[in-house]
Amino acid sequence: MGALVAPAIAGCGDGSSASESTSTTPLPPDTVRCALVDYAFRPGTDDPLTIDTGTTVRFVWRTGGHNVVPTEQPAGSDWTGEPDILPRGHTYEYEFTVPGRYHIVCEPHVNLGMVGDIVVADSGTTES
Repeated sequence: MGALVAPAIAGCGDGSSASESTSTTPLPPDTVRCALVDYAFRPGTDDPLTIDTGTTVRFVWRTGGHNVVPTEQPAGSDWTGEPDILPRGHTYEYEFTVPGRYHIVCEPHVNLGMVGDIVVADSGTTES
């Protein structure tokens, strides 16, 4: 489940340009990509990133000076995110095992709207 997202990128004061290509590296099964680009999480800012439990999210810094910090998460989750401010090119992975909604922010850019949501569906639920 989940879509592979590879948005066009633009600079964020770190010398990157809109003409840069995005990674087309295949992801392992049960892994989705979330790009930190300009002042947004893609996906996550405009539309929630919706995944099943057991899915790994690979956060990719397309522009620098960002972090990923959960400000709200389901009971039972102890995810701390990636609180360090990191440069373009950094990647961080986390496997989401607790279902529910996670609200994430980039602390340096929260006032510029760099917030998002990850919705983790319980993959063990069956419909009758």
